[in-house]
Amino acid sequence: MKKELFNLLMEVKAEILKSIQPLGGKKTIIEIQEQPHMQVQSLVKVEGTPSVVERDEKNLLETLYYEIQDGARLRKIAYTVSGSIDAENILLCLPGLLETKASFLGIHYFFLKTPNYKVISVDFSGRGQSDYLDSDQSYKMSLYLSDLSQFVEGVLFRDQSRRPKLTVLGTSMGGVLAMYLCKVFGSKIFGIVLNDIALTVNWTSLYSLYKSMKNDAGFKEARELAREFDVDEKAMSDVQLPTHFDLAYQADVWGMNFHESLEGYKGRVSLIYGGDSKICTKRRVSEAKTHIPRLKTFEVPGAGHPAPFTVPVCEFIQSAMI
Repeated sequence: MKKELFNLLMEVKAEILKSIQPLGGKKTIIEIQEQPHMQVQSLVKVEGTPSVVERDEKNLLETLYYEIQDGARLRKIAYTVSGSIDAENILLCLPGLLETKASFLGIHYFFLKTPNYKVISVDFSGRGQSDYLDSDQSYKMSLYLSDLSQFVEGVLFRDQSRRPKLTVLGTSMGGVLAMYLCKVFGSKIFGIVLNDIALTVNWTSLYSLYKSMKNDAGFKEARELAREFDVDEKAMSDVQLPTHFDLAYQADVWGMNFHESLEGYKGRVSLIYGGDSKICTKRRVSEAKTHIPRLKTFEVPGAGHPAPFTVPVCEFIQSAMI
């Protein structure tokens, strides 16, 4: 059991790296970012509203910051934007537990060729370019959901004169948050696309992860990987606590059920899953179809958790937004 966490995280890392490779498969991420037309520009926002900047045609990906009011402190949430400024179709990408917004670079790259689409990927607190929490604060699901709700209101729904067609793509933990956003915003969200997360997560999957993370021999490796993944070490430890998942859910002998988060939601629901996933198994996919008859699914043969953003997967995501 000493190497369970290390092996699991390295598998996740491998899937992430595959998912963010350019869709042509011939250039690495670094090579793309070094191309003049794919530069990433960092911009600091001011006074709780998104930065208003002149868009440089050579900078098709921009990293902006949104300030969250957290008590007496302002925390910055980093997000990357690409596509048409006034696009009607917006795809909001929410990463998984150990991911950053960089895991959606392939999605940004895919939609750049399509007019009237905007892609936005977000770093949760304690990840990537977003601020870390203070030492006396705890990373937990309710905090991520609150941050996202403020972000959606302050950035995506700020202009009350026009309502964009918003689709939320969530990987693993990001998929769970996408479901809970439907409870917050209801019909304002056109649809959600879940990456390898169904309506139930088995206790056995969670137990296996937590047990390996608590292993003393593996903890040093976890801290090293936290730096490699650009994740706060405190976030790595907080996710092991029972208090991390503090949103309402139903529990049964099988696991955690998120069915109630989608009750009454009439928008589109789509699901991508790995054919060899141990998190989103075929049984869980079948149960989700029974609960949501309109559910559209896409299997990635041979993939584990999460599913990589291959060209067919990106095309499926685009079809879910139409």
